[in-house]
Amino acid sequence: MEWGIDNILIVTIDNACSNNLTIKYLKRVTSKWATNILSNDFIYVRCCAHIVNLIVCARLKYIDDSVAKIRNAMRFVRSFPSRQLVFNQLAESLKIGSKKNICLDVTTRWNSTYMMLDAAAKFDMVFIRLEETDPRYLSYFEVDSKGNKKTYVLLF
Repeated sequence: MEWGIDNILIVTIDNACSNNLTIKYLKRVTSKWATNILSNDFIYVRCCAHIVNLIVCARLKYIDDSVAKIRNAMRFVRSFPSRQLVFNQLAESLKIGSKKNICLDVTTRWNSTYMMLDAAAKFDMVFIRLEETDPRYLSYFEVDSKGNKKTYVLLF
C-alpha cells in the first residue's frame, strides 16, 4: 500500500525457499483487497527458466563423468595460448571449418555445458589428432599435482 500498488496478478520469482515466506506474507496482506484477483490462488508462478535449469542440471548428473572428461580436454587446450594455437592449426589442417571456439562451461548454467559439448563434438577429430601428436595431452590426464590419478580423456 505504501508503494501505491493495489493490483497484483502474478509474481514471478525464482524458486528459493526464502521466497515462499514472502509469497505467504503477500497473500495474507492482499487477501482482503477489493482488487484481489482469483483470491491469490495463482499469485505465485514459479520461474519457468529456473525450473528448466533445475531439471537439466539433475539430468546432467547422470552423464557427469563423460562431461568431466570433455571439460578436462577443453581445459587442456585452453590452459595455454600455445596449446590453443596448435589445436587451431590441427583443426585447419583437418579442414574443420567451424566458427565455434572451444569453451569451458559454467557448472551452474546448463546452456554453457551444451555449448561446450556442441563445440567438442565439432572438433572430435582434432582431439583424436591431438592425442596422436602431443604427448602432453595424455599425460595431462594421468596424474595431477597431488599425485592423484586424473580422469582419462573421452575419445569421441
